[in-house]
Amino acid sequence: MKGKFIIYLSLALFFGFITAHAFYTEYQKSINNTKYNAYLIQIGSYKGDDLEINTDKYLVLKEDGVYNVYAGITTNLSNASKIKKLYEDQQIHSYIKPTVIDNIEFISNLEQYDILLSEVDDEDNLISINDVIISSYEEMVLEK
Repeated sequence: MKGKFIIYLSLALFFGFITAHAFYTEYQKSINNTKYNAYLIQIGSYKGDDLEINTDKYLVLKEDGVYNVYAGITTNLSNASKIKKLYEDQQIHSYIKPTVIDNIEFISNLEQYDILLSEVDDEDNLISINDVIISSYEEMVLEK
């Protein structure tokens, strides 16, 4: 009697482990394939290496043979408009470019920065927060 109980218990644990592993694997796949909408604030686009802007504080991505310069990243459209206006006030043409980001860790950080961005209105704080966001993007997504 005790032997049958141990066999049934062992089988239940084995099948439970297999089922849990299958569900966990599918869950991990769904997390890794999740993509999040975001907005890039583009302030320039250049062919070749002749960038006409100091790129130290901006995000420069080579896309389709063109170097695009971004001054901000956000998940909130009103924050994107606020950043765009900041650069427009400085006579820098900018536009909001929708994008998709699949790095969940970066998105989690970006959502926290979005809260800060929505609370500030002065130029210095907006630029400081954007600098941190861009640095974080380069580190977490681009792995620079």
